[in-house]
Amino acid sequence: MKAIYTYAALALSSITFGQQLFIVNSDNKFGVVNENGVEIIAAKYTSIDEFDNVHANWAKVGLDKSYGFVDKTGKIIVEPKYQEISKYNVLHEGWALVKKDDKYGFIDNSGKEIVAPIYDKVGSFGDYVKDWLLVEANGLKGFVDADGNIIVPVKYTQVEKFDNIRKNWSLVKDSKDKLGFIDKTGKEVIPVVYDNIEAFVKKQTVIANVD
Repeated sequence: MKAIYTYAALALSSITFGQQLFIVNSDNKFGVVNENGVEIIAAKYTSIDEFDNVHANWAKVGLDKSYGFVDKTGKIIVEPKYQEISKYNVLHEGWALVKKDDKYGFIDNSGKEIVAPIYDKVGSFGDYVKDWLLVEANGLKGFVDADGNIIVPVKYTQVEKFDNIRKNWSLVKDSKDKLGFIDKTGKEVIPVVYDNIEAFVKKQTVIANVD
């Protein structure tokens, strides 16, 4: 039997390949048809947002409490598997923040996971270094770069701002309360083995104490 659809009041998109697209509802499931009644997206989703709202030519779709994306041909770009998908270009150009299993990561403009959703917290690019993003998991901190690569392993309980003690250096502390420094390449320039570090700023000299 042919499904009977209830058409949404507003078109999803004014022009798509010369046609309007409409959200349809069948048994509380949503899909998309074109102006000729041809089904573009099967009515199987619990929610469908307008196209272009989050990403050009994509619509965010919900399946129960999981979200993904489909394009205007009905192709699934991102499987509905995320608890949340934020708008693109907020924290980084071409990236969208996603949440899965209460962990955060990012997808890129193609829908690919560029940063796996394994972090409890994420910061903002430029908070420490221009192209670095602070990430935190299980109380430990590190950095990923603008390509999604881990530039500083997630192993420090504390990361200070760069240049506070020495130019281009950041004071870090590990889970054993040992101190050291990393530089802006992510390298430990002073091993994280010290109990105390003091700086004579005028001499630009660092004195470290270790048991």
